[in-house]
Amino acid sequence: MNRKEIINLLGIATANFPTLQQKEMKPTAILWEKSLADMSYDVAEKALIKVLSTSKFFPTIAEIREAAAQITQPRTLDAMEAWGLIVQAIRKYGMYRQKEGLESLPEEVRNMANRFTWRELCLNENPDTMRAQFRMAWETQSKRTNELKAIPQEIRLMIEDVTKGMKLLE
Repeated sequence: MNRKEIINLLGIATANFPTLQQKEMKPTAILWEKSLADMSYDVAEKALIKVLSTSKFFPTIAEIREAAAQITQPRTLDAMEAWGLIVQAIRKYGMYRQKEGLESLPEEVRNMANRFTWRELCLNENPDTMRAQFRMAWETQSKRTNELKAIPQEIRLMIEDVTKGMKLLE
């Protein structure tokens, strides 16, 4: 986004807060320009309007970026939907057809199933405990993923590079 588009966004935001209309917004404009630069104007405007529709306070960059991520990203499975897919795969393929069972799952569900191991998922004698552990792990991973989606692209790439470096050390 360019400076003119940022000023348009600030105009929309301050229109919702009459007490801020006479305030100097140049520092806010500079911050928004740096922090929202990787976002298209159309997405930023929709995200801003979403935040303005639900917040009683002047929007923060975090709120705008979070709303933009929600608008632009497809809906993801919740923990119980993911668990249900694993249970279906186990019923259909059983313990001895692990490869087929894992391949039948969406990638993010397959990755989580691999963390628990197919054997453990199939042979576990306490499904309530396993489901609870899966739910907690799924929600933690989902939170991390959503936080990464809201971070500016330049910073996200830096984090991913550091993470890749850590994986190489393992």
